[in-house]
Amino acid sequence: MQERAKSWLLAMTVLIGLAAAGILLFWRLSAGEVSASTTSDLSLPASAQPPVQPLTGPWVVALQPGHWDISQLPPELERLRTNTGAEWGSIREVNINKAVVDALIPMLETKGWRVMLVPATVPPGLRADAFVAVHADSSTDTTRRGWKLSPPWRSSAASRELAKDLSASFVRETNLAHDVDGVTVNMRGYFAFNNRRFYHAISPYTPATIIELGFLSNRIDREGLTGDPKYWARIIERGLTAYFNGRNRSEVADLKPLELGWMAAATGGAAVRTAPNIDAEKRWTLSEGTPVMPVDVSGDWYEIFMRHPFTTGWVPKSALVPGEDPRWPMPGERRDARPSYGAR
Repeated sequence: MQERAKSWLLAMTVLIGLAAAGILLFWRLSAGEVSASTTSDLSLPASAQPPVQPLTGPWVVALQPGHWDISQLPPELERLRTNTGAEWGSIREVNINKAVVDALIPMLETKGWRVMLVPATVPPGLRADAFVAVHADSSTDTTRRGWKLSPPWRSSAASRELAKDLSASFVRETNLAHDVDGVTVNMRGYFAFNNRRFYHAISPYTPATIIELGFLSNRIDREGLTGDPKYWARIIERGLTAYFNGRNRSEVADLKPLELGWMAAATGGAAVRTAPNIDAEKRWTLSEGTPVMPVDVSGDWYEIFMRHPFTTGWVPKSALVPGEDPRWPMPGERRDARPSYGAR
C-alpha cells in the first residue's frame, strides 16, 4: 500500500511539473519569447524562411523618440544606457525627439491609424506597417547642418520605399538643408533594427527608417529644432501618408529583407570604391580571400561592410566569390532564441 502511495505521488508530481511547463511555455509564446526550434534563423535563405503574415486592421505605425527611456535598456543593450543623446547647453536632443513624436501621434490617429509609442527598449519582434525612429544630431563642426534618413542594412523593398517617401517629404521643405552624404554606418545598423544580434529589436519584416532632423550644434538647425514640433511632425506625416497611399499589405514579398551571404575577394583581390561605378574613387583594396559582408546590391555591384576600416564601399560582383568568415557568428550574434516574426 505504501509503495502504491509513493507511485501515485510520483505520478502526480510529474503531471504537475508537465502542466507547469506547459503554462510557462504558453506564457513565453504569448510574450514573443520563442525557442530556437520554433523560430526562423535569419541566416537561412529566403526560400527557407517561414511565410510572412500581413498585419490586419488599420495601418500600424511605431514611433520611437530617440534616446527616450534609454536608461531602461535591457542587459543585452546595457552599454548604450548612458547614450542619452546630443546636448547644446540646456537643450537636449531627447526632448526635441519626444516633442516631435508627441505632435505626430494625434495627426496619425486622426487618420484612423494605430500608433505605437516605442521607448528605447523595443518589444521583441515588433511588427508594424512602419517603424520610424526620430533623432537629432550634433557635430564638432558647427557649420555642418541638415537632415538625413536611412533604412536598415539589407533593406526590404518596403523599407526602401518608406525611406524614399519620407525623404521626398523633407526635400519639399526648401528652407531645410540636406546632409546628403551624412548617413553613417551606425544609422544603418541602428540597434532597434538589429534583429540579427539583439532580442529587443523590430521584426525584419517591419519597414523601418531612422531620421536625423538636423544638428543641435548648428545655430540655424538649432533654431528650427527648438521651434514648433508640429512643423517636423507634418513633414513626417506627409511622408507616411505618401507611403501608405502606395502600399498594399498583400505584397508580403516586399517585407522580406535582402538575404546576402558571406563573400570573399576573388583571385587577384578586389578594389572597393565609393560608389557602384568603375570610375568612382577607390577607397581601398581587398587582398585575395578577404571575407566580406555584403549589405546591399545595385546592379552588378555589392556594397560591403568592413570593420577595419569601419565603413562601407562597393565591389563588382565579379570580384567576389562565395565564402565564409571564420569569426562567424560575430560577438553577440544571437543564435539561441528569437522573437516570433508572425503577425501579432
